[in-house]
Amino acid sequence: MSYIVFAVDNADRLTLLGPPTPEGPNLKQIALSFIQAPKLARRSSTGEFGPEEPFAFEAVELMRTTFIGKPVKFTEDYVIDVLQRHAGRLELSGGEDASVLLLQNGFATVSEHIPARMEKTLFAKYSALMNEAKMAKKGIFAPDAASHTRVLRDLTAEETSKLGEKLKGKVVLVRVEQVLSPTICMVSAEKFPRTQISVRMPGVTIKDSDCLAVSTAARFHTERYLLHRKVKIAFEGWILLVHSWLSDFLQGCISTELLLHGFVKINVSTLAFTNHADALRAAEKEAREKRQGLWKNWEESGESGTLQVKYGTAAAEAPGLAVNNANSNDGPEYKGPLSFSAVVVQIVNGDTITVRSDEKGELIRVSLAGVRSSKNVTREQDGRSPETRVSYTDYEWEAREFLRTHYIGKRVIVQVEYARQIFETKEVRPVVLVKIPETGANIGLSLLETGYATFLLGKNDVCSEASLLQIAAEKAREKGLGTYGKGKPPVQKIVELHHLGNARGKYYLSFLQRGMQGNRPPLLKGVVDAVLGGGSLRVYIPKENFQIPVKVAGIITPMGAANSSETADPFAEESKDFAVTRLQQFNVEIQVHTVDRAGNFISTVFLPDGTNFSIATVEAGLGTVANADRLPYYQQLIDAEKKAQKEGKYIWSNQSSIPQRAAKLMAERNANGVNCYSRSFGPKSEFIPYVLSEVGEDGYSVYLQEQGDENEERLETLQDLANKVSSLNGEYQPKRGELVVAQYRKDKSWHRAKVLHAKKGEQIVTVLFVDFGTVSETSVKSVRAIPRGPEFALLRDLEPLARLVRLAFLKSKVPSPEANAGYACDVAYEYTDGAVIAKEVYQDGQGNVYYTVTVNENVPSLSETLLQRGVALLDRIAESVDPSEYQRHEAAQAIARRSHKGMWQYGDIDDESDGEI
Repeated sequence: MSYIVFAVDNADRLTLLGPPTPEGPNLKQIALSFIQAPKLARRSSTGEFGPEEPFAFEAVELMRTTFIGKPVKFTEDYVIDVLQRHAGRLELSGGEDASVLLLQNGFATVSEHIPARMEKTLFAKYSALMNEAKMAKKGIFAPDAASHTRVLRDLTAEETSKLGEKLKGKVVLVRVEQVLSPTICMVSAEKFPRTQISVRMPGVTIKDSDCLAVSTAARFHTERYLLHRKVKIAFEGWILLVHSWLSDFLQGCISTELLLHGFVKINVSTLAFTNHADALRAAEKEAREKRQGLWKNWEESGESGTLQVKYGTAAAEAPGLAVNNANSNDGPEYKGPLSFSAVVVQIVNGDTITVRSDEKGELIRVSLAGVRSSKNVTREQDGRSPETRVSYTDYEWEAREFLRTHYIGKRVIVQVEYARQIFETKEVRPVVLVKIPETGANIGLSLLETGYATFLLGKNDVCSEASLLQIAAEKAREKGLGTYGKGKPPVQKIVELHHLGNARGKYYLSFLQRGMQGNRPPLLKGVVDAVLGGGSLRVYIPKENFQIPVKVAGIITPMGAANSSETADPFAEESKDFAVTRLQQFNVEIQVHTVDRAGNFISTVFLPDGTNFSIATVEAGLGTVANADRLPYYQQLIDAEKKAQKEGKYIWSNQSSIPQRAAKLMAERNANGVNCYSRSFGPKSEFIPYVLSEVGEDGYSVYLQEQGDENEERLETLQDLANKVSSLNGEYQPKRGELVVAQYRKDKSWHRAKVLHAKKGEQIVTVLFVDFGTVSETSVKSVRAIPRGPEFALLRDLEPLARLVRLAFLKSKVPSPEANAGYACDVAYEYTDGAVIAKEVYQDGQGNVYYTVTVNENVPSLSETLLQRGVALLDRIAESVDPSEYQRHEAAQAIARRSHKGMWQYGDIDDESDGEI
């Protein structure tokens, strides 16, 4: 059977086109047998490009140039069942062999041993060709082969804009890498070698693709003449669609071909971007008269020249779309953008979302075309009770969660199909297709595939991807997923708490603080359902099935106006937008510290990447520090506020911009001098022998163990108890923050440890051996719970024998913290093998203690040594604690500065004025 090479997916992976069949195109996936060619970069599930092997691009270019679109003879050797490909050899009609071509150029390899089913003569031939290429150092055998590797990536919005302006009006030779739809292709070119861009044909669209057969034939037609071929395209214009240009394919004008066959229709909104508008109109007219493709059932009397969009009617892409009520001919007009890039900021329900436009930053609520969720939500409230019981049924909760977990915060392309007016609110709402630009995935289609929503179009509604949406819904029906399942739909019940007051708030606080260790509340997983203001949230706690009101701890943010008679604080809107962008409907972790008089839960909120939202808000200049003295990150808040104040960000841009409540608290805080250190007195302020058991991860803190017989006895007693626990208890799943008994891997001994990191289902946990200060990873099998009872009370209650202290007169924050912390650790380990003397010098407001650590009173201390090596910075705020000691440390830093050591290598990096980095 004769074939034509339809596509070259990789140098050794091709698609052949055979004689047509009644079922449609006869495509055959093949692989070249017995050889391996380098692999091109492919997109991963996240949409990013994966790695590419050396000379993969050159190999595939050779194959495409030589074979694409040409008749070939295929000899099958075997079938690869896993890939559903036929493996064999490919020859042109002139006798040129594809495998031989690749081997001769050093673009393929053969295994060292003869594969099964391969003839010896063929193996000898292939091996000889490969060895010749290897001797000639061709292709992948070249010494510089590694340099022939492309690193592909997607362009940023700024890079896209610049490239669009650069290409506009030019004719470029490109290679069509992928056909996304009959009118949209991904292309690459020498002018942009490290990326692929999306181009669409101006003046045409597949708006009315109800007929699956026509839609499939249209895509095949484009692939048949463009896929993997080099073609010339004219970049006619660049529009708001990210990574998308309007381009005329000059090879036979494919747009005209598609219109003549009735595969596409005229697109009025982009017709102005092409120079062939008259030819396109003539082609569509001819197809209409011949009843081709989409015009098969066309009737002349049914045509209308209006551009109005009635309630539920498909929108013609015009500058303004009329939106009429069902009972009236007059109505508002939708004048918003017809296609734009945006970010998803809220999932309203299973078929409605809110996006923020990239161009203007405005929030736009849109409905997903062709998708309908149940919206079956009931709310029950008993009189004036602060608890409202909300029930989600018929997969409404699941639909919302699917969209939230997969698309919240994602950049998308929004294409308006039509607009409708919401009867209750008179809102004019666009009905749209929403796609991920990197993959072209339609989020409505993805939702339909889960079965959590159904496919529905009104009598006059038109969606350009209706057939694809319908197929997705049918697949879900066939699999019995979601709403199509035979079982009873799940019911999700949530208790929303409002206006609790102090007494009721304390009742619920006890639930939210279960598992509290000391003064540290437990970390609770949650979802920010709504952002009410810069520091005011509503957070859903899955563990308790509560939705609670939350005030972000430690900060005050500008307040918006509660009603029209009030005036909002300056930058209130910016503060709220900052919170919406980073928090709304994202997964977070919170620590609930207390509850205020109104029943709001004062909480620390951690973003998905671990960022403390309080610190981030203050650092952005959209909040001030307030009531944070007891928070463990108080100093970080102070530092962030100073930085924002120094840079004049937002509320610090003008004195009148600071919220009045915040200004009052700031005055009180400055009057109290909370940034000052307090000198230590007592027995510990004199040098005492210690063992430096471990260096902290920051390099500027150490763990100290007191020396003495009493301490040695305690260690022996604790180890005996730990050994007993290891034999008594079986395995269990440790939780973060727990005090446990764990085995130290290096010497197989058992000691007390605190769990720093543990995830359910993982077999490795990270622990801190509290009596030594060592952080280590160990398996779950090597962790035991400490039993209850008086026998093991010492294990539970005895304070850690290794105390974490900070090194006096050193800053905790330095430039390039990871690198310098590593250097500091190396210096500390080099400084001593364990035995030291140390004394407590001062404390800060957070309860941290600062020690001078040395091996001898007559030699430089560890702090001085770090300063001399240039791996630490002097803390100028500590000067008032002990001026004489401070001068010694200042002299040590001067040595590193003069000699340009460490951080001083390229000159001064410290700020003399305030000591802040």
